[in-house]
Amino acid sequence: MDSVKFAELVARTGRAFGDVDGYYDAQERDFVTLFVGFLKANTNFDGDVKEVINKANSGSCNIPQLIEETKALLADLPEDKRKATVESMAAFIKTVINRDGVEASSETRNFENWKKALM
Repeated sequence: MDSVKFAELVARTGRAFGDVDGYYDAQERDFVTLFVGFLKANTNFDGDVKEVINKANSGSCNIPQLIEETKALLADLPEDKRKATVESMAAFIKTVINRDGVEASSETRNFENWKKALM
């Protein structure tokens, strides 16, 4: 799997889920940036964290689009790695959703749709 594309997908996913309640706040943005930095420090991701975050924040994307992109990016992974990656992404999304201290019904609904499609 292309590590830069994965980091970009994660950043856009964090942004989309952070914004689904209508406000992508500083705590959510900071966590997404921190997570992409974690990928840089602990995986084979060799891209630029700031560039990935800027790219994620400059465009728009929706949850159905992200689901399809996630499926496509993970398609070439063996089942065990795909499952572990999706579980990690789910934990990441859950943290983004709860980062502002409020879990809106729109966030819960979109997260359930994401899980249903990918888990």
